[in-house]
Amino acid sequence: MEPNEASHDYDQIWAEVYGDMQAHGPVHRHLHRLLRQELQRLPYRSAFEVGCGPGHNHDLIAEGRTLGSFGGMDISQDALDRARATYSGDFSLGDIQLAAVPGTWDLVFCSLVLEHLVDDEAALRNMRPAVGQHLVLTTIAGDFERYRAWDERMGHVRNYKRGELEAKVEAAGFRVLTTRYWGWPFYSPIVRLVQNRSAVGTGSYGRGTRLVARVLDLLYHLNSSSRGDLLVLVAEPA
Repeated sequence: MEPNEASHDYDQIWAEVYGDMQAHGPVHRHLHRLLRQELQRLPYRSAFEVGCGPGHNHDLIAEGRTLGSFGGMDISQDALDRARATYSGDFSLGDIQLAAVPGTWDLVFCSLVLEHLVDDEAALRNMRPAVGQHLVLTTIAGDFERYRAWDERMGHVRNYKRGELEAKVEAAGFRVLTTRYWGWPFYSPIVRLVQNRSAVGTGSYGRGTRLVARVLDLLYHLNSSSRGDLLVLVAEPA
């Protein structure tokens, strides 16, 4: 797969599918909550985000600390242009399956990317030399066939079986420190099954969709933090 071939698809996905999901989607709000808990435990002064998109995670990564340097890589030129217009950093166009992360960083952060990649093992190997202290990953677990319609709409090629990502991370030269599976029962399976039958939650959010998102945001506080289809993993170089 050539980087430029895929970038056109993700330019369209960022514009037409993801829409307001990053800012108002309840899963993303709770993902940020879980990530904030993990990041607060980690000491880092430099950070690089693989699959940075338009920079939605920059403030989360920088929260509560002064970063000496920040960088990001994405396959979408449109998303990178938006990131560069908003944030200071070393942003580059690239496909992590084909190109290594440039330089060395205290933290390498990669959120909701691996489920999009045909060769996720190559991506993990390409991250390994750049990780000075910690690698933080998030992705989607669960039964891909059960939610295929929704996942393919999102550009996903897989969901991870429990333990599958952990094994791949360790094979790439890391030691897994923590994993957290979140979302049962209200996100997974209930909302995931609803999403699989419709495009609800994609594109621009109107008043009604924002209200539903807010209700789900409150409900999701009752989800399990040890069971579900949203996976947060922290690792260090082995």
